[in-house]
Amino acid sequence: MASTQPHPVFQHGQFLGAASGRRSVPGFELAALRPTVPEHDVHTHTHADAHLVLLLEGRYITSARGAASVCTDPTLIYNPPGTCHRDRFQGLAAGSSQYRLPRPHYALFAFAARLPDDACILGGDSLCAALHIAAALTSRSEHPLLSFESWCAELLSSAARLEPESRLPPPWLLRIRELLHDACGDPLELQALAGAAGVHSVHLTRAFRRHFRCTPGDYLRRCRLTQSAALLANKRLSLTDIALSCGFSDQAHFSRSFGRAYGVSPSAYRAARQ
Repeated sequence: MASTQPHPVFQHGQFLGAASGRRSVPGFELAALRPTVPEHDVHTHTHADAHLVLLLEGRYITSARGAASVCTDPTLIYNPPGTCHRDRFQGLAAGSSQYRLPRPHYALFAFAARLPDDACILGGDSLCAALHIAAALTSRSEHPLLSFESWCAELLSSAARLEPESRLPPPWLLRIRELLHDACGDPLELQALAGAAGVHSVHLTRAFRRHFRCTPGDYLRRCRLTQSAALLANKRLSLTDIALSCGFSDQAHFSRSFGRAYGVSPSAYRAARQ
């Protein structure tokens, strides 16, 4: 006989995984996590609060209605209050940051009524803000509360701008985004990407901005920065090696881009993670 026991409900501040950084911000609970539960031991559950999952490395699988079933890094997924799903990471080497909105605070946001009813992938300003939060959570430098509040507000304001018909990208666009991620160190051209997708370059650019709130070039730069941040953990690699492998023209170009994106030099970022 099938079990009638209801799915477990995750309440305020409840996360799966080991936290390497936490921060409480008015309206939000933030955490940088490493998975500790093998994927076969993660079962269907419900989240009382709205929450966002930023996949930093690895592969993330979810059964939430509206979301892509398999996501690769970097990806930001918004889940509305009451989301019931079985989400897990493939392997325990994946990394993520999760941001929760407790229900009493969720209702206070002026744009909460315009947030999506289903899970969806966020790009553009939302993804950029999420990456800032993730870097700040694990940084040894102290970041002011205002910075966290601004990033968190940007997460939701970008989500609220999504149009209902734009919430789920077509498969060809997801393939292009995956190609940009996997080959971010290579010299990629828009015409070649459009040819691989079988669409016109103008249509690709418009669709990419509509779904991910940035251009393919913006996304490529973010992928390069995300990959370079991960490689900085390897002390055997010089900054020049990292710069060239991630598609930057030289170390100076890498340092300027990294500093603008994260507010800290590559050397300082590497030192903070030792």
